[in-house]
Amino acid sequence: MDTVTVIFTKSLMSPISWLIRWVLPRSRFALGRSSHCFIKFGDVYYQAELTNGVSCTSDAAAALKGCTIVDTISYEVPDAEAGHAFVVQQIGKKYDLTGVLGLGLNPSRNWSEDNSWFCYELAAGVLKASGLDVFDNLNHVTEIALMAIRP
Repeated sequence: MDTVTVIFTKSLMSPISWLIRWVLPRSRFALGRSSHCFIKFGDVYYQAELTNGVSCTSDAAAALKGCTIVDTISYEVPDAEAGHAFVVQQIGKKYDLTGVLGLGLNPSRNWSEDNSWFCYELAAGVLKASGLDVFDNLNHVTEIALMAIRP
């Protein structure tokens, strides 16, 4: 088995974190401990963020600047190379703001459509492409859904 590493972080400085923790205090997001996540392959960090959409960097200090790491999970997957190829193909795609606001705006949305990504949904997409397909019954993927899968 191969592994895909997801790093869960929080940052009170990011507008999305602020939105999640203050504007939506009674939503399902408030139950989570993190407000963002990165997918890590080797020394490269991939993320979906509001300002740049899906991007990557090999500069760990820059990627994690202003973030507190809440948890790091290495998921066992059948084919990490396929997941890595998938996330590389997503670079440059826009951020999915509907993913942040979630079920309230569009309860029937399909999280796995690959035209835009919210950070947790990008991580779920990578896991799915890697052969760990456990999110099919969800319209929306959150930190809680990702952390529920423990290696």
